[in-house]
Amino acid sequence: MFRGRVVRNLGGAGGNIGVNQLGEASERERLNLGFFTWDPVTQLIQDESLHVRYNDLRFIAGFRQPSLLFIRRDTPPGINRPADVVKAPIIKVGALGPSNQATLRQRLALDLLGAKYEIIAGYKGVGETELAVRRGDLHLTLTSLPSWYTSVKPNLVDTGIVMPLLQYDYERADGTPGRHPDLPDVPAFSEVYKEIMGQAAVPGGERWQALQLLSRIMDSMFRTVFMPPNAPAAAVEEMRAAFEKLSNDAEYIADYEKVVRTKPRFVIGAPGEAIISELGKVQPSFLSFLRNYIDAGRR
Repeated sequence: MFRGRVVRNLGGAGGNIGVNQLGEASERERLNLGFFTWDPVTQLIQDESLHVRYNDLRFIAGFRQPSLLFIRRDTPPGINRPADVVKAPIIKVGALGPSNQATLRQRLALDLLGAKYEIIAGYKGVGETELAVRRGDLHLTLTSLPSWYTSVKPNLVDTGIVMPLLQYDYERADGTPGRHPDLPDVPAFSEVYKEIMGQAAVPGGERWQALQLLSRIMDSMFRTVFMPPNAPAAAVEEMRAAFEKLSNDAEYIADYEKVVRTKPRFVIGAPGEAIISELGKVQPSFLSFLRNYIDAGRR
């Protein structure tokens, strides 16, 4: 039997409009499916624009994808290696909203490295910030793994306009931080930190704890698929089984690799729920730091 599908893009409020609509689904909307980059910070700080909790949605699947920063090589006085970022008198950084996880991770990384920067917020997505970097309106911004391989690398890196600055540290199988296997040629934050501060230097403090937490959560599950809280249990299981089947579909994997240049890394069912449950285990002192840090970035 044919089943119709209606696809709608719901932007706004840092993605919260789409999340809210899914979380407040009516009975006839209970089979809706939401696919988006989730932002746990909005839940952690109890952002008023988020009306629902991710814990209340029915998690279906997620995709592991690292994020990275790139910078124009002509950023004064000239960027030839990642450590040169601290030589710049001021770096124009393109960002989304002030409380967005991507914006926060950019600020945290640059603060820990000792770079001087100005956040220019309000962009709607990485497509806009990439274009602004290409035009020279911005010096630095972040991107996702798919955008890196399909757009930034061929159009900006390979043409000599920008260079990768860093990727957020990935927790490897032995528990040590380092480069993500999908980004073997991009230095990890810890590498750049040691290049600037000295090989024996180890980052610490609340900013480092915040960067570690947000990176662990986001890089474990970057893109997400949810159903409404009132979705029937049978429908939830059916969709999880469908993504499980997709994760083993050779034709899909081959098509994905052609576009993204890496294999898809799925998180399905219980492992994803465990990642979401971390949001309820964050200490009040950390939440206080996070709110103050966000407020400071608005000024």
